[in-house]
Amino acid sequence: MCDYEEFIWSCEHSDFRLKSYCHKARNNPGHACNFVKRLRHCWDQGRPCDACLAKQVAEAHAQMMSGWYGSNQASHWSFAADHPSATVASF
Repeated sequence: MCDYEEFIWSCEHSDFRLKSYCHKARNNPGHACNFVKRLRHCWDQGRPCDACLAKQVAEAHAQMMSGWYGSNQASHWSFAADHPSATVASF
């Protein structure tokens, strides 16, 4: 029986990872095991999984950038309207 560990993330996802091979799988070149897989430990993690964490970071970054571009663009256009003589010289 191969031993596995389970990691339970705060985002409701879980991962199973191999802890150790059984005797038959250790001696098999392909580590094939047709026996029962045994769960040795179950670990509660205090954070979201890497995929959910990356998704949260990407969403926060997109929200921050859309807010920055939106406010920056609005101030740029109001500046151009208030100062018509401030134009970009073409070369």
